Amino acid sequence: MKVQHRLKSTNRNINIMLILFLFILTGSWNKRNSEVRSESTFQIYLGQKNVGYLNIIHTRGSEKSRIQVHSEVQARFIFKYTALGRETYEYRNDTLMHSDVFRKVNNRISLQQTLVKHPAGYRYSDQDSYRILPISVVRFNMTRLFVQEPFDEAQIFSDRFTQWVPIKRIGNHQYKVELPNGSDNIFTYKNGKCTSVVSRGSFYTVRLVPQT
Repeated sequence: MKVQHRLKSTNRNINIMLILFLFILTGSWNKRNSEVRSESTFQIYLGQKNVGYLNIIHTRGSEKSRIQVHSEVQARFIFKYTALGRETYEYRNDTLMHSDVFRKVNNRISLQQTLVKHPAGYRYSDQDSYRILPISVVRFNMTRLFVQEPFDEAQIFSDRFTQWVPIKRIGNHQYKVELPNGSDNIFTYKNGKCTSVVSRGSFYTVRLVPQT
């Protein structure tokens, strides 16, 4: 009986070791433990008034990464408005494979668009249209600037305008993005992290500051 019990115990230990070995061999164990998740929230200021927030969750693995954004802004220009945003960007080996952008202003959908990697560029679709954008591989878009310093990038992709826009280094770890509508955004970094964003238009200046 003792010999049988010892054999059962040995077999059980062998089975456990085989399962662990298979996890390592297939990458399941390593994949789960290699993912890194970071979260940051930027408070949004119009002048001195806090008008909303932008929350970013960045999940990184060995080959894939995902950026999820949730935002809410309540402000008044001529009239009061509430803007809600939800965005997801998925990368594989630093190539944008899929993005989904949804924005609503005063309970009305203002933007709902999707980008999917395509052999001829990217397949773009929104509420009213569908087309292929014949553009090169997107490795850096506007949202990625919130989680990674661009360093030597000369242009980045604007999801809002579905085109490349120039980015210029204007100071020590400071970059300016000029948009087609005449507005610009200035991103500042310290130790690789974004420490502030200033968005300037014809009639407004908005600051985004990380929540401490």
